[in-house]
Amino acid sequence: MCGIAGFSTPPGVPRDRREAVFGARLRAMTAALHHRGPDAQTGLLLDGMALGHTRLAILDLEGGAQPMRDPATGITVVYNGEIFNHVELREELREYPFRTRSDTEVILAAFRRWGVACLDRFNGQFAFALWDPRDRSLWLARDRVGILPLHTAVSGEVLAFGSEAKALVAGGFADGALDPRGLKQAVTLWSPVAPRTCLAGVSALPAAHWARWSNGRLEVRRWWDLDLSGPPRDLPEAEAVEEVGAILEDAVRLRLRADVPVAAYLSGGIDSSVLSAIAQQKLGGTLRTFSVAFEDPAFDESAYQREVANLLRTDHRTVVATSASIGEDLPAVVRHAEQVLVRTAPGPLLTLSGLVRESGGKVVLTGEGSDEIFLGYDLYAETRVRQFWARRPGSAVRPQLFKRLYPYLPLGGQGEAVLKHVYGVGLEAPGAPGFSHLVRWTASARALRLLAPDFAAAVADEDPVATVLASLPPRVAGWSPLARAQALEMQTLLAGNLLAPQGDRMLMGHSVEGRFPFLDHRLIELAARLPVRFKLRGLAGKWVLKRYARGRVPASVLERPKFPYRAPATRRLVGPEAPAWSRELLAPSALRAVGVFDPDKVGLLVSKLARLTGAASESDAMSITAVATTQLLARALAPAALAPAEQRAAVALEAA
Repeated sequence: MCGIAGFSTPPGVPRDRREAVFGARLRAMTAALHHRGPDAQTGLLLDGMALGHTRLAILDLEGGAQPMRDPATGITVVYNGEIFNHVELREELREYPFRTRSDTEVILAAFRRWGVACLDRFNGQFAFALWDPRDRSLWLARDRVGILPLHTAVSGEVLAFGSEAKALVAGGFADGALDPRGLKQAVTLWSPVAPRTCLAGVSALPAAHWARWSNGRLEVRRWWDLDLSGPPRDLPEAEAVEEVGAILEDAVRLRLRADVPVAAYLSGGIDSSVLSAIAQQKLGGTLRTFSVAFEDPAFDESAYQREVANLLRTDHRTVVATSASIGEDLPAVVRHAEQVLVRTAPGPLLTLSGLVRESGGKVVLTGEGSDEIFLGYDLYAETRVRQFWARRPGSAVRPQLFKRLYPYLPLGGQGEAVLKHVYGVGLEAPGAPGFSHLVRWTASARALRLLAPDFAAAVADEDPVATVLASLPPRVAGWSPLARAQALEMQTLLAGNLLAPQGDRMLMGHSVEGRFPFLDHRLIELAARLPVRFKLRGLAGKWVLKRYARGRVPASVLERPKFPYRAPATRRLVGPEAPAWSRELLAPSALRAVGVFDPDKVGLLVSKLARLTGAASESDAMSITAVATTQLLARALAPAALAPAEQRAAVALEAA
């Protein structure tokens, strides 16, 4: 992966004047993305467009430099990501006079032949900006599920773009201030709803969209959409297992294409384990695997990680995360994430990518996406139970199914009342489009009770749930409850959280590229056509994947209950063991200065958490994390956090 940045410029500026007029701004933007591409930082000043690129060299190490121009037309691209089927496309485009082995040049050739429809032919993860001087248009595009980020800012007749918001701030196109509506959305939904972000004046191009900037006008269109409502395919179970396995194996094969070694993350769950097994087989050598272990046994999966690594005979390395390290690292996490967080889970993943980089690695396979497409999350089984309960809301028996779904919940005594209070939310309207996610959103939205009165009043008309529902295609409202749940999960948790602050940003914080075989669009589309029973059987998800994985991963991994990845930190955000930044930013004066949260209300929560001898409630943990990360984000993009002068000076610019 890499970093891209740029902005439109007035036509007619002489070539010998462009660096003097636009160079400092482009250098600053490009240097701000140095961590995304430490191998080279370059820029090109064209008539009408300034394009910057930071390179993480993975394919065609000698010939893949960017920005890259097509000599015949002048079409120029800066690109972040991978087109995994570039070899096959190159054969289809063989009449093009290729000069490199890079997939970047395949984008140029494909755009010349098919225009923006070339996106349909790409199997990859990408965000790119392509300048076409023939009609003075800038094209921006993101991959189908939003693996790679792309942000924009419009100021008068100028459009600026960047892989991260810090590039826009460094270039003077945004000031890094918080966006109140985006913040409220992030606290409630765990991520803002694209195109809104947590930063004022900064927009995110939504996943599966392209944008065209021409004559001072920005046009945005969706280019891919997943249909979860079609009739399921009627096929035998064995055939379904075979098809899933064949596409998954090919997805891994394509994602092993690189001119540097490819490693894998190993969490101890089925997804990363089966990917590691396939990769080990296809590499024909020793796969390097990397894991996070936790000091706290309630979060630790290292026993399963070791079991898989020993079975596959991988070269395995582990980093141990502690509550103290997670708390200390949170400022760096927020600086990279550029988003308000309600969970500390990204922190250990930033540490893990650091271990990969220290070990000489640049690329890892990772298992995100499997739970979304094969109904693996407890949320899907929970939706099924809540729909069943809603048909007889007065039943005392139906809620007992939660004991099977969540056997660790304390359901004795008053636990029954708590169960009904928590999981009975919205039972009166089971057909509501957001029914599946109401339990989650209600819990996280409790943090909004801590808002300062003036801030709360300013965003009183912002309804995050209504906003995210309105962002979905209208037809989603008519889908089945499970299909609606999938659509919401892929937009909020996957695109907005797992692939953004927890995925790309933590990987690229240490210049590591993540590759996601389960998010190969062929596998997503196949899974969407499979009958629900091949995915969710009873209350157990990922049935078809588990059948495929038999004999490839340890039986203990297949048989273990779902163990969602989480990370501790609440104790180390408050009290005497809190890091210095927390004591500073959670102080009443700092809270008043930012103006989002009420100092008195936050003080009561801090005192409550400091007195605890056991674990904090999920709601309190999310609330204090939201407050802390909001405070951190308010100062994360200050000038001191941007690229130093020596990095700006190192950006090599050329005018053409």
